[in-house]
Amino acid sequence: MAVVGRLDNVDILIRDKRTMLDFYTGVMGLPLRYPTGPEDNWFAVQAGDVTIYFFPSNGEQSRRASGVSAENPSGIESIAWEVDDLERAISELDPYVEWAAEPREWHHPSGTYYRMRSFFDPEGNKVWISEPHPVAEH
Repeated sequence: MAVVGRLDNVDILIRDKRTMLDFYTGVMGLPLRYPTGPEDNWFAVQAGDVTIYFFPSNGEQSRRASGVSAENPSGIESIAWEVDDLERAISELDPYVEWAAEPREWHHPSGTYYRMRSFFDPEGNKVWISEPHPVAEH
């Protein structure tokens, strides 16, 4: 029996609420989890079953993540969203994001593979879009 269940939420510390709110609700198209007003210094969006909370921080990132995972410090590397069509998602995001790397594929020995591309959100967090191709189960 697992000690934990489904992933409930993720917290991201931010410096600019308005820019990040506009990006995650406008560009990424994620719905607000709770209403937010100008007097609120935080917001939350819903990403499938997971709520992502954005809370204020005055601290600076130690350094921006590289597009190459092996070059980055240990800790949480990135956040990823599943897409149905990688090319369409790239085309729709292209005017709004700075790409971290070119599209690539990752293949698992089972035959499942992913087509993906990473970019940076407005505050430098690395984000992926990922098109899964699971092996059909018999």
